[in-house]
Amino acid sequence: MVAFVLAVTSACSSDPPVVDLGYALHQAKISSENASYLTFPNIRYAAPPIGSLRFSAPQPPLDNRSAGIQDGSYGKICPQGTPAWSNATLAIAPPGPTESEDCLFLDITVSESTFKQGGAPVVVWIHGGGYIMRSKAVGGSPIGILDRSSEHAEGAVFVAINYRLGAFGWMSGPLFQKSGTANAGLLDQRMTFEWVQKYIHLFGGDCERVTVLGESAGAGAIMHHITAYGGKQGPGKLPFQQAIIQSPSIHNPTKSPELEDELTKSFLDAAGVTTLDEARELSSEALMVANKKVIAPAAFGLYIFQPTIDGDYIPDILGRLLLHGSFDPTINIISAHNSNEGYVYTDPAATNSSALSTYLKIFFPTISPSVLDYVSQVLYPAIYDGSQPYTTPFERLDLLISEMMIVCNSRYISTAKGNQTWNYMFSVGTGHHGADVVYTFYDGGFNDPVANATVAEMMQRYFMSFMSTGDPNAFVEEEGLGMWPKYGSEASVVDFNGTFVDIREDPAKDSRCDWWQLGLYL
Repeated sequence: MVAFVLAVTSACSSDPPVVDLGYALHQAKISSENASYLTFPNIRYAAPPIGSLRFSAPQPPLDNRSAGIQDGSYGKICPQGTPAWSNATLAIAPPGPTESEDCLFLDITVSESTFKQGGAPVVVWIHGGGYIMRSKAVGGSPIGILDRSSEHAEGAVFVAINYRLGAFGWMSGPLFQKSGTANAGLLDQRMTFEWVQKYIHLFGGDCERVTVLGESAGAGAIMHHITAYGGKQGPGKLPFQQAIIQSPSIHNPTKSPELEDELTKSFLDAAGVTTLDEARELSSEALMVANKKVIAPAAFGLYIFQPTIDGDYIPDILGRLLLHGSFDPTINIISAHNSNEGYVYTDPAATNSSALSTYLKIFFPTISPSVLDYVSQVLYPAIYDGSQPYTTPFERLDLLISEMMIVCNSRYISTAKGNQTWNYMFSVGTGHHGADVVYTFYDGGFNDPVANATVAEMMQRYFMSFMSTGDPNAFVEEEGLGMWPKYGSEASVVDFNGTFVDIREDPAKDSRCDWWQLGLYL
């Protein structure tokens, strides 16, 4: 469906503009951070996934023109869950007033000049949070990113999205799929991309220059979109052209049909029902509480829910799809990881060598004894004399988690693309997982301070050059930046450090990542 009217303005010319989407009218607000920017908060991109639409693929937004002009004042975040290891208080807290199943909204931020001029590149932000928590607001204001884009005449349009979380968006398996749609949260995201293709020109954007940007779970989801349907839709069929993939996180890639059915039963038991249809009849409060109950006891470092093999959108584990060329090769890529991704997911109690085998059995419940021995004795041997990349049992488990969950994923997309990607490693400060988000969204310190503003602005300029032209080096001379080489056979990455920026070999270029990609632990 094409919008009835491209765009209209209020009767009073000094009022913020109104955009007509056909199914609804939305009026902009003037940004409180910078008056030259317009924001369009809480635009519905899909129908509320409640009642009979629960646990199913998203449906188009309902016609709401009769309600008059919307100003985005109504908007909720999707139901949240928290493992006790992460925050014991939140794990048992009742659902908050900002949470609702009616949460499929997106925000748009654009400068007034870009809005009027049109034809600008588009950035779609997919937040992280382990597929169980957080919202489109994570990261903060995009004003800093957009300020960098305004250093070049056309600027950019920034889109941030919500998607269903936890049991509401990421259940799958034979039992669930009798009447539910697996990986509904992934399909929510796909619908936002399609929404952008249809409507973003009304906000000054170019639907043929869309970059998806995601961190952690958001980045892992982007990789699943790139491998959607095993690439069988053909090249160039995805509703975006480029991706910046930051610390792509896949927390437990061994989900089997049997394990998925166990998880579905756990959720239904927590809700006090026996079937998905019965769950659809329950109150939102009851389902939100059940979701929290299932997530709370997760083992240290795990979040229970995530994208899983569903035989359709996700036909196999991510690494193998990329290894076998089962993806859209036309997507232009920046891929990244931090220098110590696993630290925040490593149990502080892992102080002896048996911890690694214990956690391998938790990560991979179906792992065979021979494979377990290979991982613990050959890939990550208990040798602490300095000959390995670790000197303590904690560091050993930290490295395994870093590589298996995140770092290797960043390399897989690069090698799948024939090493024709741009890659970076973020090692400012601790280099812990998520540390680069405040740098990505740096806005001059208006919201979140950073240790090195020069590094933050450098990252943003590379990113916006990539978003605008497809090449992070397009404006290096006028911006005083160094050339960013492609990954290449040397596995070259830009190392963003607190005191320097240089080029080094990707630590993920090792036999351990090569082994993980084969999926032999399944």
